[in-house]
Amino acid sequence: MTLYIENVVPTRGRRLGVIGTSLVQQNDLGATGSSNKASHSSRGWLSWARFYGQGLFDCPIWYDPGVYVGWEPSGVAGTSRLFQGLNAGVSGQTISEIDARKSFLVENVDCDIVLIDAGTNDAASLAKEVNQAGREALADYYLSYGKIVVLLPILARTTAPWPGGGTTRARANWINAKSRDFCRTRRNCYHFDWNEPWVDAASQYGTPIAGYTADGTHTVPKGGEAIGKALVEFLKTILPAGSKRVSSPDDKYSAADNPRGNLLANPFLTGTTGTNGTGSSGTVADGMRVERALGASTVVASLEARPNRGFWQVMTITPSGGAEDKIYFRTNSADTPHSFPNTEWVQASCELETNDYAGFVGATLALLDMNGGTALQYSYGMEVYNNGSANEKWAAQARSGLLLTPPMKIATGSTALRWRLEVTFDASVAGTPIVKCGAVELRPVQDPRTLLNWSAPI
Repeated sequence: MTLYIENVVPTRGRRLGVIGTSLVQQNDLGATGSSNKASHSSRGWLSWARFYGQGLFDCPIWYDPGVYVGWEPSGVAGTSRLFQGLNAGVSGQTISEIDARKSFLVENVDCDIVLIDAGTNDAASLAKEVNQAGREALADYYLSYGKIVVLLPILARTTAPWPGGGTTRARANWINAKSRDFCRTRRNCYHFDWNEPWVDAASQYGTPIAGYTADGTHTVPKGGEAIGKALVEFLKTILPAGSKRVSSPDDKYSAADNPRGNLLANPFLTGTTGTNGTGSSGTVADGMRVERALGASTVVASLEARPNRGFWQVMTITPSGGAEDKIYFRTNSADTPHSFPNTEWVQASCELETNDYAGFVGATLALLDMNGGTALQYSYGMEVYNNGSANEKWAAQARSGLLLTPPMKIATGSTALRWRLEVTFDASVAGTPIVKCGAVELRPVQDPRTLLNWSAPI
């Protein structure tokens, strides 16, 4: 007997909760110290789904240093993921540990869709029938609450963690076949096969495509982008397109009349009186600045008209042939002053396109909370990923999407906010990196905890 209730009407909305293991947790990052940080990581398939989805779904996270029993990464007591929200992944967890905190997505937050990653850390040790029964029970639990459920299969590994031809690979394949069958028997339950964009079809043992993982198990940016892009195409069959975050050039902040307005004065990047800093030449939109922040590469700035969207700020880069370089596109005055109380939340975004240059390491949208020249905290959309020995490059392909930072609560003592796009690349890679940025945004937003009716996990 299952927990599934046939007559429950499924929730309709775009709030997406994801529960699971490190494959979920590592989409997002937190850091604490003199400057706190919450970020979406460029290794993360969920980060890339946000990018390509362009508002298709909402899966907010925010900085939270709280230690929650049952949520300690890798089971280390007293440790914190350093963020909270609809990413309910915890590294190292078994299916029983995930099951023990399954109620979070129905009791501690409101969400409409639940993606389930479970059983991967049990594949080598737990009987396949028991593992799959636990996965199905999780799906039935959320279905019984009227959630739309997306059950993820066991993600394939290289032969280093799972030997080729071994029992673990066989068990995973059996579980994945049973999962497909299970989803066919449930209303509002779907199977998204993240192995389809991940696995090298020419591989004897169905291992990941070369360059998609650094450790044989977890994604790096190339693998995360492939999965995230495929997930968006899947979700488009369930959800309507999202609305644009920037829709009008006069949607500007006014404390009295438009307190959720854009703090950036030129969101559609019109005009030609912006500033070229070090290493930059050409035409820059009013109130903005292009400059080299690191290295010896040069950049030519230009403006390209967009139908009903103002202009792209185009940056055409000539790599120096040296090491890793960085270009900034930012407001001309580095900081945007504000008088917000420490109860206000803010968020930044921009629309982005790149060409297929093979040396991109990142295009990161940074939002800094400032007091004078000191950063009190950071929020990053698509933070550069370092695998422990080097920054990982992006796939050599053109892309178009939305960069979005996690919402950030204003810190006590904050007097200004800093918005900038950071383009990082390996300047030794031949070619011409081209980056286009448009529809820039920095605005107060709803407290994400209120959006989700969040309460702390017990």
